[in-house]
Amino acid sequence: MKTRRNLTLGLFACLFLLGSCTDNEFADQKAGSSIATKAVANTDVVLHWDKEEQNIDGFGVAQAGWADYLYAHRKRDTVLDLMFGKDGLHLNILRGEVYSHYWKKEGDTSFYLDEEIDMPLDDPFFDIDYSADGNETAEEMAQRKGQLWINQRVKALYDVDKFVYSVWSPPAYMKSNGSDSKGNLKSAYYQEYADYLSAFCDAYGSVGLKPYAISPANEPEYAASWSSCLWLPGTTTLGRFIVNNMGPTFASKQPDVKIIFGENAQWTGILGFIMGSKNYVRDILNLNTRITNYPIIAAGHGYVDPVTKKDPAIEPFTKAESKNVPVWLTEISDPHNSYSTSIEDGLNWAVKFHRYLCEANVSSIIWWAGALPDSGTNEGLIYIAKNRTDYETGKRYETFGNFTRYIPVGSRRISAEYNTDQGYMVSGYKNGNSFTAVAINTNDTEKTLDLLINNTQTTGPIVGHLTDATHKWATLDTIQPVNNTYVVTLPAKSVVTFTGNVE
Repeated sequence: MKTRRNLTLGLFACLFLLGSCTDNEFADQKAGSSIATKAVANTDVVLHWDKEEQNIDGFGVAQAGWADYLYAHRKRDTVLDLMFGKDGLHLNILRGEVYSHYWKKEGDTSFYLDEEIDMPLDDPFFDIDYSADGNETAEEMAQRKGQLWINQRVKALYDVDKFVYSVWSPPAYMKSNGSDSKGNLKSAYYQEYADYLSAFCDAYGSVGLKPYAISPANEPEYAASWSSCLWLPGTTTLGRFIVNNMGPTFASKQPDVKIIFGENAQWTGILGFIMGSKNYVRDILNLNTRITNYPIIAAGHGYVDPVTKKDPAIEPFTKAESKNVPVWLTEISDPHNSYSTSIEDGLNWAVKFHRYLCEANVSSIIWWAGALPDSGTNEGLIYIAKNRTDYETGKRYETFGNFTRYIPVGSRRISAEYNTDQGYMVSGYKNGNSFTAVAINTNDTEKTLDLLINNTQTTGPIVGHLTDATHKWATLDTIQPVNNTYVVTLPAKSVVTFTGNVE
């Protein structure tokens, strides 16, 4: 079943957890503690070269349950170029799924790597509407084949260095209710489930797709009607499973594969009883201290409160940071608002990307989903029509590119100081002697700013790359520094990414 997100209060399973929420409109999006509230030395924006924040592991998209429709699309290579190519978003992370339908009964061992995936696009199999009722078997086959084909294609053609996979549900026979949706993993199957995940790593590794990381539990506090599994409370279920089963198994058999945990639908708590990812991660770290013996990544999703339609608090995972555990945003999109390709939508997302990088200190942002056949909501970066020919991108795709195309993997975010009441925001990143600054202007008028690179010596010009209502990553005239300071102009309602070098 496809992942749908018409979340309602009645679908949440935990009734005893805490939360909070804040607005997500431009006027209410405040800068966090990592950004000062005023500039220094009469300069509008100061990037502090010697004040380093988190490492940047990269940017990506998920295909997972939507691998089938992209696999069937006649312009799938063009769409892949849009996401992973150097002239596109140049993403380095692809998130897939360990499907529950790989193993359906005791004794199953296949991950269907022998299925024919290089089928002609005129094959009638590709004309099936996979998500329609009655097509469940074809849907499962198309997901398996599609994921394998897409991942191998991406591996061969692009600079993707991180393939990560999440589990929406373990195999149904391992669960309390015998179903792919809802229920929980029986404790008697904890070790078999760890072995199953290790076997998946071996299988995909055998065809050149060794996973960078595996998440055993996607949205573990949400009993969704689609493929899902509850892990509550996390301290005595998921935490215990990782410490006692998955961690030791992977240490022995998959020592290079990282373990992702957290991944609840909301970043922080909501409604007074939904824990959210931050608190879920905190409690697991507090009560399962041996988990840090393994290579872990703390993660969360960035969905709004389903009742208020507003963002929960976007803030650091302080417990994870105190343990030097990297934090990723492994899923975010908009399943609630009507489909939009506007610059207003693009700016809203640019602001949100900025906030997760600068207020939550995430090392990675992964969008859900890269390409999907739904033009009713904003879940996809790219809309691919079910006629298998048409596709469309919008301004959220383009403003995402102002981050993904110009912030190299392995960069360090550096502290930025500016007046947060002026309707613009700036983030900075350095990688060796190069640097990137992403500036967002939400105002209806242009802004001219002094941009200072502090505590270093600039050696050459910076180049801007503009996205606004009529431009996409347009290269601007070079700007020469004067005393380490650049005078930059941000057009109204725009995102401009500046790149340059220092001595």
